[in-house]
Amino acid sequence: MAYELLGLSQLDEDDIKRLAMLHHSVMHTLLSNLGLPMVLRYYQVARDDPAVIGLCAVSTSGEMLAWALGSPHPDLINLRLRTPFTWFLFQMLRLALTRPLVLWQLISSVLSSSGQPDMKSGAIELTYIGVASNQRGKGLGKDLLNSFIEASRSTGYSSIVLSVETDNKPAMALYEEMGFRIVQTFSEGRHKRHRMELALT
Repeated sequence: MAYELLGLSQLDEDDIKRLAMLHHSVMHTLLSNLGLPMVLRYYQVARDDPAVIGLCAVSTSGEMLAWALGSPHPDLINLRLRTPFTWFLFQMLRLALTRPLVLWQLISSVLSSSGQPDMKSGAIELTYIGVASNQRGKGLGKDLLNSFIEASRSTGYSSIVLSVETDNKPAMALYEEMGFRIVQTFSEGRHKRHRMELALT
């Protein structure tokens, strides 16, 4: 399928909603478990952050096919999800009433975050990369990762880091093929993850 590659900052509000819905449908992560409003807020915050590198593959008909997003300070994006505070408080109360186990998972993740690796100076973290279910197996993920690597290099970053669950063999195979190497293994809540790194210089 023909597509064009757009920067996250080029997306309008309808595009951001389509991106959030794609993430919510294909990414089985804590962010998705928090609900579509939180996913949408995440991408709104990321779009407004000039340090973020975000790339989206969009079909000629406007369908969101795949995306990759990275930041040199992913913790600040997560922090900004808490504003406006009244909106965030409402989301947490909704979770407490409808999905208390997800709220506990969030609390557990926050409490265990001290064991996560620190970001190196000059590094950017690839926080999310995903492909629509009907577009998998066509090389789109590899193409998008290549574009993210080149965008990171041209922006001046010295390395790309990412975290991947240790049982996600297809993702690890792609990252290793692209030159990433495991530098650490750590636990985050109930998940065990590898920290991988690609040197750009």
